[in-house]
Amino acid sequence: MKCEECDASLIDYAYDELAPEPRRAVTRHLAECAGCAVAYCRLRADLDGALQAAHEAPPAAVRERLRAAVEREFRPSWWRRGLALVQRPVPAYAVVAALVLPAALWLVRGSGRDDVATSTSPRVRGYDAAAPPLIDRPIL
Repeated sequence: MKCEECDASLIDYAYDELAPEPRRAVTRHLAECAGCAVAYCRLRADLDGALQAAHEAPPAAVRERLRAAVEREFRPSWWRRGLALVQRPVPAYAVVAALVLPAALWLVRGSGRDDVATSTSPRVRGYDAAAPPLIDRPIL
């Protein structure tokens, strides 16, 4: 057996999933080739470590509860999050402010003028400043 063939069947060998004849061939090759034997030992250690880590890991529900508790504990208050959102160096905020601020000022000034003009001086129609006063005009 060549090293490439042995390397391809090392995982199946580690999990006892090889047929008897290929298993004997891999066993003989591992006994003769030090490089493949070292590769098998490393693979076996990696597989054992992965299995041990999987057994020691907490269930998904525990991880979700732990994540939610950490988020609640270390999450900044609502006003700090809002302040951080406004302080971001995003050019879109400047564009929105540049468009909204003049429009808001125009609406406020425009609505204020109509109220002030109608309340202080009523509109007089048909008034001519060059015409003589009503007292001096003939009635008939």
